[in-house]
Amino acid sequence: MDPELLDYIQRRRVEDVAFAAGARIMTEGDRNPPLYTVASGWAMRFKMLQDGRRQILSFILPGDVIGFQAQFFETAVTSIEAITEVSLCVVPHQDIAGLYQEQPEVAFRFAALTADQKRVMEEQLLSLGQRTALERVAALVLDLYGRADARDMVRGDSMPFPLTQQHLADALGISLVHANRTLKQLQRDGLFRIKGRRLQILDAAALEKAAQRPKA
Repeated sequence: MDPELLDYIQRRRVEDVAFAAGARIMTEGDRNPPLYTVASGWAMRFKMLQDGRRQILSFILPGDVIGFQAQFFETAVTSIEAITEVSLCVVPHQDIAGLYQEQPEVAFRFAALTADQKRVMEEQLLSLGQRTALERVAALVLDLYGRADARDMVRGDSMPFPLTQQHLADALGISLVHANRTLKQLQRDGLFRIKGRRLQILDAAALEKAAQRPKA
């Protein structure tokens, strides 16, 4: 996280809270939720239909911000659930209201974080609209690896990977069976390996090709 933004959060935070894996951090429609920054752990941002079907919109990693949109809409616009045990720093939402006038440079850094989250969801939208199942998995793996690397979460050539096949299925709009089959195919082809809740990329060039990344 940006050092200046981290310093602001450290000075303004009122408490640290922890959520167990599977715990609901925020529910869509919650009024005036606090602003959270993720100190450790993984979570997911999602929406649900009335019949219980779930669409995971994005995965939340350490350094991400939760609840920034709610500062403008007064209610949470998505639900958030912990995937692993999660530690969060709490910043009162009223502290954000005057931030753009008092410390515009810090407000800009908050905006940059949310812009990156928007980029992640736009990539997700591209996958859901145009990519095949294999391309979707490859693109998601590349995006998560890049985000993890930027947060110094990559050790050697592998990163933490606590996601289940159900998480992948719900994020990518495919069935659980299809997610299982696609993961096996990509690993059998030697593009990456998942073992012991860690993911190792074995052939980055082939993975980029499989993901059909848009040309710059």
